[in-house]
Amino acid sequence: MTKMLALALLTFAAAAVAQPYPSKPIRLIVPYPAGGNTDIVARTYTQLLSERLGQPVVVENRSGAAGMLGVSAAAKSPNDGYTLVIGDLGSLVIAPLANPNVDYSLKDFAPISLVATVSLVVTVNPKSPDSSIADFLARAKANPGKLTYGTGGVGGPGHLAFELLRSMTGAAILHVPVKGGAAAVTGLLGEQVDLVIDGTAVGQVKAGRLKAAAVTGPRLPALPDVPGIGETVKGYEFTNWWGFLAPAGTPPAVVARIAGEVAAIAAMPDIKERLTGLGLAAQSSSPQQFADHVRAETAKVTRIVKDAGIKLQ
Repeated sequence: MTKMLALALLTFAAAAVAQPYPSKPIRLIVPYPAGGNTDIVARTYTQLLSERLGQPVVVENRSGAAGMLGVSAAAKSPNDGYTLVIGDLGSLVIAPLANPNVDYSLKDFAPISLVATVSLVVTVNPKSPDSSIADFLARAKANPGKLTYGTGGVGGPGHLAFELLRSMTGAAILHVPVKGGAAAVTGLLGEQVDLVIDGTAVGQVKAGRLKAAAVTGPRLPALPDVPGIGETVKGYEFTNWWGFLAPAGTPPAVVARIAGEVAAIAAMPDIKERLTGLGLAAQSSSPQQFADHVRAETAKVTRIVKDAGIKLQ
């Protein structure tokens, strides 16, 4: 009887191991509030991931501490393939550099795939005499220390993007940080600053409320006539980005499966169109390419912070 029981248990265990992935709902942690770009990107993919995987992929918003709360929770989750997280430049690179006591790093994750990128938009007031980044830099050179640029805060993507530009051009321009990108745009509309770099300005530009002088990375499909800074300042590029990760130790076959589904979804015309409408670009990558990307971005931001003497907050 004991042998029969043992055989039954072994048979049950083997069946459980052989059960195809996924066999239950998957949780995707979004480390920011609902409604922002990170949440929108996540939900754009999860709808189709659910269909393609045959199991619900449920978004869980766990915001707080500049994205660190949710990312930390993901790092501590079981590595069985049923917990994923969407990370970005802020939560995976900037926040850990700003907080020496952060309790996670890239080694705590199995990177899966890049899913979206966005070039930040360099905007000026419609009344500004500048129509390009070259115009602005020339005016700054002629008026050292008199022009200003506004951002949503110290150490944010807009601040880092401009400090990289300043290090490459020597432009003497004053930084005016405020609380949030919306406040920075308000300051630009009120002519309190001369320029703003922000990731959410596409709508304002298309509505004619702001004038786009450049974008910080590749040209945006939503603003195809606006050149990248790199077309004027050779070698310059700065983008924000998002990607999916799982806890370290997640089975490679699971990581590969999800990366393959992301690649298929990112290539769909309607997904590209949906993200383009938001000023974003659908992306995909191999797990190794995404891991290399995070390391390269960490090195770049570390260099910017050190060269500019930025005290991250």
